[in-house]
Amino acid sequence: MDDRARWRAPVEAMGESDPEDARVLVLTGLGHKNDLHYGPLADIAEETTLVCLDPDHVGDIENANYVQVPDFGPRILRVLMLFVVALLEGYRNEYDTVASISLVPYGLYALALKHIYGYQAFLGIIGIDLDHHAEQWYGAGPRWAFRQFDAVSVPGSDHAERLLEYGLERERIHILTNAIDTDTYHPIPADIDTEYDFVWVGRFGPEKDPVLFVEALAELEERGNEFNAVMVGNGALRTEVIDAVAAHGLEDRIDFAGWVDEPLSYYRQSDTFVLTSRRDALPLAMLEAMASGLPAVVPDIGSVTDAVTDGENGVVVDSRHPRALAAAMERCLEDEYRAPLAEAAPEIRESVSMDEAGEDWRNILTTLGNETTTLPSTRD
Repeated sequence: MDDRARWRAPVEAMGESDPEDARVLVLTGLGHKNDLHYGPLADIAEETTLVCLDPDHVGDIENANYVQVPDFGPRILRVLMLFVVALLEGYRNEYDTVASISLVPYGLYALALKHIYGYQAFLGIIGIDLDHHAEQWYGAGPRWAFRQFDAVSVPGSDHAERLLEYGLERERIHILTNAIDTDTYHPIPADIDTEYDFVWVGRFGPEKDPVLFVEALAELEERGNEFNAVMVGNGALRTEVIDAVAAHGLEDRIDFAGWVDEPLSYYRQSDTFVLTSRRDALPLAMLEAMASGLPAVVPDIGSVTDAVTDGENGVVVDSRHPRALAAAMERCLEDEYRAPLAEAAPEIRESVSMDEAGEDWRNILTTLGNETTTLPSTRD
């Protein structure tokens, strides 16, 4: 049994609770990602209501209700107003559970509603809460907050083990599939010519370390290799990345696509996906690329190795030195080595589908329905 499977055994319901009877109030600022994260929930629960910030994405989930925060003022003001709107919604209507993704602020809002109305509270951790906040000087605060939730999800086994270390009971910890649209991300015919040997996708920020990708490509060129690469994304380090490309004389080797909401076309134009993050949980871009038929060259961080098995569907690099990354990428320039990895990579689709996420939500709602840690309601 693999690491993820150990954390995904079906939860047995106690009493008469049924996940399909659950009424869930969701607090979210995820915008276009609401469908991926909460669409499978809405397919399971009796009623799902989203209190949300982004007017452009109201209605993305057909079988969910929406309560929109008034669309005026700066985002920080609207984030604060979201709590007020959630309070009013909780007062007007009955819910069993309040759900959130990301501890600050939405998880803290959920805990407040738990104490005010007696709801069960769920927190979905994507990465930064554990990878960053829980390890800072103030980390005792987030670690305490995690323990106040009735159910907590993470995308992979590494983060689940860390929650155990922080004192959460095993039965409250769940794997929640970082789902992708498997109808969109699927392999294309192998005889289609690609434009790029390597594709990098993400924010140009310190945690994603885009400069490492450039430095590895520079090392690859020094070894006498021919290649083309594309970087999809934008962010604070864009100037630094462009300067690094110029310093290494790689202007003719690396294209910049800028930020795109849908990178599918770049996956289909590329042979190998490269991840250079310093910290990450189980990145969607990596899963999308693998589902599209690209082997992944990745560091051993977070729960990445739940999806990437070295030598089977990708390459796991133990060192962050550009030479180590370049050596792994160089192997993927060889068709004989890359082809079987590319053939195996799309098998990830079976474990990251919306249906899988729906089963995970069923287990989460069952845990919440068992009411093992409910506080007495303070509601009249």
